[in-house]
Amino acid sequence: MTGSIFSGIGFWATDMPSGASRPAGGQGFAMSSSEMRAMLKKAEVQKDTIVEQMRAAEGLSQAKPPADEPVSRQAVLGPNGVNEAGRYYQGHLQYQLDYYKELIRRLSQALGITEAADRQAADSTKTIKGSLE
Repeated sequence: MTGSIFSGIGFWATDMPSGASRPAGGQGFAMSSSEMRAMLKKAEVQKDTIVEQMRAAEGLSQAKPPADEPVSRQAVLGPNGVNEAGRYYQGHLQYQLDYYKELIRRLSQALGITEAADRQAADSTKTIKGSLE
């Protein structure tokens, strides 16, 4: 994903076959697939929490002044008012959500490569075992 927070940063599992493609210069995150799965699970839980917070925050930018007078309108609708602060908070939550979605995508992609390689290795082992019998 171009322009994402992780642009130019690779993710790879250290227990992948030696033919695994690493980013140029080795920049990125390397960890075992079990560590990566644990991080993925934590990231998914955090993403779900942020989604819940976003739902709860929907009303923060839609407040109505408690009275139809200048001070109440200014406090709710004016600059630095309740609605503007709510929109800022929603934007911050969206930024966090985008971060976790990209992290989850990258971790899942790295694990998918590892799991495909694991399946291929297991299939090769079965084939070799069968030919030796």
